[in-house]
Order: sequence, then structure tokens, then C-alpha cells
Amino acid sequence: MKSILNIAFASTILFTFVSCKKDKENPTILIAEPINHSEHLWGSEVHIEATFADDRDLKSYHIHMGTEAGDHTPEFNIEFTGDISGKSYDFHEHFMVPDSIEHVYYLHFEVTDAEGKSTEAKLMLHFMQ
Repeated sequence: MKSILNIAFASTILFTFVSCKKDKENPTILIAEPINHSEHLWGSEVHIEATFADDRDLKSYHIHMGTEAGDHTPEFNIEFTGDISGKSYDFHEHFMVPDSIEHVYYLHFEVTDAEGKSTEAKLMLHFMQ
């Protein structure tokens, strides 16, 4: 009987250590395009390419154009969101630059992992006639 209790105790301890493997890393965002402070002409197409990664599992992303503080702007109705999974995700999208817009906007990225940890990044983009 004592050996059964010892086995049960050892199994409980082992299960506790294995199941408590915590996510210690925030997700990462690697933006290939566009580059920070890049210039884009009115009416042109902007290419967005990024890789999101996490040491355990990804959950979602949110990308939008806005002010430096992250507020959405009516001039740019650019927003991409999605649920994702796995340790890595390659994002690829395009948008057209509207005519007659202000000269500076920020492209905001937010990626969340399955544990609820998130990472944010932003790029300053310049637009001209």
C-alpha cells in the first residue's frame, strides 16, 4: 500500500512540474516591409510583410493605420485582424494610399500569444503627392 501511495505522490509531483511550464517570452514582430520612415506617393500601393513568432503558440494579430498614439484615423481605413496559431505566422497584405491625405501616419502592429501576452510595434510612414 505504501508503494502505491509513493507512486501516486511521485506522479502528482511530476504532473505538477510538467503542466506548469510557463510561457516566459512575449511574441515577436519582425517587419520586413515597409521600413520605418519610408516615403509613399498618393495613389501608390504599400506592401506589408511581417513575421510574428512566439516560443509557445500565437493567438491573434491586429494591424491598423493611425496616429502616433494609436488612434484610428478616418483618412486611412486600414485595419487587418486575424486569429492565428502555431509558433510562427507570415503576414502579407497590401493597401492603396488615398489621395490628398496628411503627410505622416503610423502603421501599428499588435500580436498576442495563447497565454495572453502581447507585443506592439509601430512604423512612421510619410505620404506625399
